[in-house]
Parts: sequence; C-alpha cells; structure tokens
Amino acid sequence: MDEDADYPESDTAQESGSAEGDEEYGFWETEETPSDDSETASSSSGEWTLADYPMGTVKEVEGKIAVVTIVADDASSSWDFETGDGADKLAKYHDRLGDAMSWLEKNIAEYGRDVHFIWDWEEHQELLYDGAFSTDLGSTINKEKEGIFEADEIIASRVNSDAVKKSLQADGIVYLFALNSNPNSTNVSCSFDVGSGPERSMKDYWYMMEGKEEPPYEFLVLMLNHRNEFITSSTIAHEFIHTLSVPDLYAASDTVPQEFVDYAWDNLTDIMQDDNEPGVKITEVTAYYMGLVDHSDLVDQWGLGPSTH
Repeated sequence: MDEDADYPESDTAQESGSAEGDEEYGFWETEETPSDDSETASSSSGEWTLADYPMGTVKEVEGKIAVVTIVADDASSSWDFETGDGADKLAKYHDRLGDAMSWLEKNIAEYGRDVHFIWDWEEHQELLYDGAFSTDLGSTINKEKEGIFEADEIIASRVNSDAVKKSLQADGIVYLFALNSNPNSTNVSCSFDVGSGPERSMKDYWYMMEGKEEPPYEFLVLMLNHRNEFITSSTIAHEFIHTLSVPDLYAASDTVPQEFVDYAWDNLTDIMQDDNEPGVKITEVTAYYMGLVDHSDLVDQWGLGPSTH
C-alpha cells in the first residue's frame, strides 16, 4: 500500500504540535484559546448515545464533517515527542491525511455532492488529542471487545464532541486513532461504524453480546507503520469510507458474493477493491453504498446487498 501517485499533494504546513503542555486541551501547548468555542472543546462532554445519533456520528456524505485525530499509545507501541521521531511521524501523517481528504472531496464531487472534511489540526486545534489504551490493539481490535470499548471510552472522556461540532459548524464527526506501530508490524488498519445495515460490524456485535448500550462513535484505528511501510493516503481513504457502511470489494461477504469479487478484480479499479492500484476511484458500486447515488446497475446485476442510505 505505497501507491500515492494519484492523490493530490497537500499544501498544508509541515509543522506539528507539542505533546507537552495543556493536558486539559488534549495535546497542544497554548497560551491562549484558539477560538471562542475551543475552550469548551478541551474537555469531555460525556458519552453520546444511539438515541442522539441513531445512524452514527457520520453517515451522510454532505456538508461539513469534522475529522478528529487521537494520537494514541497502546500496550505494544507509543509516541516519543521528546527524544524520538514522534514529531516527524506526526507531520508525515498530517500530510497523508490531508492528501486522503482532498482525494475524497474531489472524487465525491464527481457525483455532484458537496462535502468538506475539516481535518487540519494546525488550523483547528480542537481536532487533535492524545490517549492511551491498556490493550494491544494489533492483537485485539479485530478479535476482542476490550480495544473497542476502550476506544469509545477515550473518545467520550477526551473529546467534547458537541463543542467540536459547534466550533466547526460540522454536520458530522469521525475519529481517527493514530498509532505509532512498530515498523515491522503486520497489524493492519481497520475501521468501525455503527448501526450497520446488511452486516453488523464487530463493534455492533460486541456491544450486543455484552448487553451494553453502544455509543455512536465511528472511528478508525490507523497503524501508521506496516511491514516497514508508512501508511498511505489511499489506505486512510479506504478505511475512512468504511465508516459510511461501505463493504470491501476484494473479499466475499454477506453483501458481496464471490462471483462479483472475481468480476471486480478484472473489471473495476475501485478504492474499496485495491487501494494500492494506480488510478483508483470511487466507482458506481462504492458510490451506491456511500449514498452518493440511489441506484447501481452493477449492484442489481450481481445481486449485491442493499445500501443503508
């Protein structure tokens, strides 16, 4: 996943924030409040519920969507901003994230939909926080409930989501956990949405099994290092699209039959099929599952599952 040639380059600054400083704000060392609302955004507002957001924190691809990054440690990885390369890694991730958001806006616009992802914490400091997991996310996030529950708890305790949305006048919000995973790690990035239609996510499953009320937070767990490669913009875009209840197109599932997977490998160049392929785009199939179009001939032809939009 090292192909970024087809992504627009970010024109944002290269600076990164300080990990030391105002702990109540989450990440930044600031002498004065960045905006009238961001002081409120520096503390938790408590948990949201599915009654507040029955479709999750970001479901419709429209308007302004706030993209919150949480720089996180876990049991097997950590960030070092004093003696290590934490600042350089964060700056590199900043640029890759910017490229991914630009690519998404451009490709979504081709379907006549106007959306703006507000992601740049250098312009909006209420978009960057820190946090820590007690679990090893690489070994548990796809298999066990502990990491999922902890992610929701970190969001609820560290981010005042109401204030962030108000400050940025955002219609939706999604959360990205950025882990400085070991360079040779084989753990993959993943994403979790809620209120899934045809297929329940692992997040939905564990809350149901435990009989707990599921928070509506939709989030990505990004392993910034994987097999000695740094995360690409295409991988970030791929995982981000999953928060909109969009299935993978490279493997069979209840929504996508194997026959279509075989067809897609030879006939499509879709971001949800192979994010390493040059020239990837949002094809009509992914656009249908994102809610950008109401109908897809290919979905009907191959008997794919319905969209949640």
